[in-house]
Amino acid sequence: MKVHKAMPGSDQAIIADSRGVWKARKSAGRSRGLASFLLACVLSGMLGPMARAADESKNKLEFLIARNQVNDPFFHHSVVVMLPTTGTVLIVGLIINKPTRITIGKLFPDIPELKSKTDEAFFGGPVDIRTPSIVFKSASTPENALKLYGDVYLTFDPDLISKSFQSRSSDSRPRLFLGRAQWAPGQLQNEIRRGGWYRLQAEGDLIFSSRPEDLWPTLHARAAPSKYIQYRLPPRIAPVPRQKISAM
Repeated sequence: MKVHKAMPGSDQAIIADSRGVWKARKSAGRSRGLASFLLACVLSGMLGPMARAADESKNKLEFLIARNQVNDPFFHHSVVVMLPTTGTVLIVGLIINKPTRITIGKLFPDIPELKSKTDEAFFGGPVDIRTPSIVFKSASTPENALKLYGDVYLTFDPDLISKSFQSRSSDSRPRLFLGRAQWAPGQLQNEIRRGGWYRLQAEGDLIFSSRPEDLWPTLHARAAPSKYIQYRLPPRIAPVPRQKISAM
């Protein structure tokens, strides 16, 4: 299965834009209060009020699985994890199965803790492609992060992104995304009604899959209805023998 490398524009342009955004946020991050305010603005613009509370027992998330006939270059054979709704009218998700050719080290060569990283950045969606975010695991609730489920969080905070990649904990497992998928009110429902997507509850650890190329065919096969409809015939009932009618 071919790994999808879909990215709008050239790698060089994406790298330059992302570096600029990162440097601006990193500079603002020198003031902890300003960094927190900046992140709150980003999250409120995307998701409404920041949501920290989540059902601790929830180990599954909702995924959108693009149906085979979707030919949009951004969403063809895409798997999208849906982010928690927090009262906003927007519906937001991250495409999780499209690694790029851009390494984290190339994106952030001026950040000592990141410049040697060879992990690939992932294409999260066509909206705001210059903005990096990470999904990561944390045993405790970090500041400036949105809880997805269990111990998995999302953040746009540059300091927290750096800290996560510096962490020696094998449980951190940060994955960096560029951009996001986003739908206006009613838009996603219309696409689903027109046969564009399957909806599926699945394990949250799929976000960190080491074989992203396998996600779409596996989940599509799970979500799609069977090609064959099996009918169960009712059990055969033995005929009741006719009784002889005696002559009167």
